[in-house]
Amino acid sequence: MLKLTSIALSALLAAAAQPVLAACPKDQVRIGWEPWAPYSVQENGEYTGLDLDIAKAVLADMGCNVEFVQRPWKRLLLEIEQGKVDMTASASRNAEREQYGFFSEPYRTESVVLFVGAGQSANYSNIQGLKDIAAADFDLGIARGYYYGEEYAALESDPSFKDNLQSAGDDVTNYKKLAAKRLDGFLADPFSAAASLKELGLSDKVEQHATIYSDDIYFLISRKSSSQAFVDAFNQSLSAMKADGRIQTIIDQYLN
Repeated sequence: MLKLTSIALSALLAAAAQPVLAACPKDQVRIGWEPWAPYSVQENGEYTGLDLDIAKAVLADMGCNVEFVQRPWKRLLLEIEQGKVDMTASASRNAEREQYGFFSEPYRTESVVLFVGAGQSANYSNIQGLKDIAAADFDLGIARGYYYGEEYAALESDPSFKDNLQSAGDDVTNYKKLAAKRLDGFLADPFSAAASLKELGLSDKVEQHATIYSDDIYFLISRKSSSQAFVDAFNQSLSAMKADGRIQTIIDQYLN
């Protein structure tokens, strides 16, 4: 997995050390995360990855102290709603989350891809989108609490589609199930899947079949534990770092 060198990251954080505002609107920011290479990982006691590096840089720009809290994704969303966690990265925007969270400005884009077994893509030429799965005999692996786009959300109420879903607690479970031929396919972010499959030694067991969804990604900030002032300050720093290229520098280290 590509990552920023300590020198490169230190340089970025040093560049971010001139606060946009006089002080952070919060004494400490609790950042919730789950292991999801290459976006959020813990290595040798250091919290890193594309999303966590961006969060650290923006909050350093604001003069904020941070604390990292590891949680499964579904529990993490609940704790943001409860105000036990202040924010998380990697969030898609939808109406349900708007009820309990503020959204930052978008900071990157993300895609969801349908993966199938290696050499099997030609056998699923009739499946080019989610609606095609409702009419097929196809066991689809998904992760609980993940957002796969508006089309997926609408199809969840269709029994013929829902009957094909195999729910798991995380993506890795689906990778292993497909490799063991207990699934016909799964939905996942292509960069995260590539990193995890390589680490598991399963890269040769799957292949990409079709892109299902692509959209902007945001930081999700708790309405209960944060304020509009914090969101405004965060967006001000994020916008400044996008404009001067610091955000793109971090993204390029991981995805290019």
